[in-house]
Amino acid sequence: MKRYAPAAILWILGMFLLSACGPRGEEEELQRVTLDEVEVLEIDHGSTTLFVETADVEALEVSLLRSGSSAGAVVDQKDNRVRISLDNDITRMLNIGRMPQLRVKIPADYAGKVEIDGSSGKVTGTGLQNHSLQVKGKSGNISLAFARLNNNVDVSATSGNVNIQLDEEAPDATWVLQSRSGRRSIAVPIQDRNESNRKTEGRTGDGEFEVKLKTSSGNISIK
Repeated sequence: MKRYAPAAILWILGMFLLSACGPRGEEEELQRVTLDEVEVLEIDHGSTTLFVETADVEALEVSLLRSGSSAGAVVDQKDNRVRISLDNDITRMLNIGRMPQLRVKIPADYAGKVEIDGSSGKVTGTGLQNHSLQVKGKSGNISLAFARLNNNVDVSATSGNVNIQLDEEAPDATWVLQSRSGRRSIAVPIQDRNESNRKTEGRTGDGEFEVKLKTSSGNISIK
């Protein structure tokens, strides 16, 4: 096996040079999927930057801005679940400075569950409402802007920051913020506030929906 090692190294270096020196043209592919009778929408974005939006569209829209040589997004539907992921492609991993961007538009009338899972990829959400939301990340920052906070939210990150922006002054939510070494900042008035070194709890409105925000070394911000 050792005699093949130099050849493997040369191949990897060659792929790196080709990706770095190749054409910088980009293309965007668009896929549409109806969410009728779909209860769970899974998005596995890995290290790719993700933009997710609740929008006035009739069907789920998935688009990937990418270089022409890299792989695309995969949308699988089985029973009452839809899963979005990215093809494994070494050329994408070697495209330093030209990583793709995944964009997902969710119909505003979808009231199921959205599960987002990633590693170092940044997550940005806008216009969010109606569906429940679960986001798991490691080192990528998570920024979520809610038009209406009217369902449960569960966000966890390792070293990434968690930023929540609200259009409502006092959504009906019960809040639990946990961080080991990061800061916790809340710019909205919270009732029944209980705070310790690592946790902040409280309520806005009638506290109907649960919002759990957890990070190890990252900061948590609500405004």
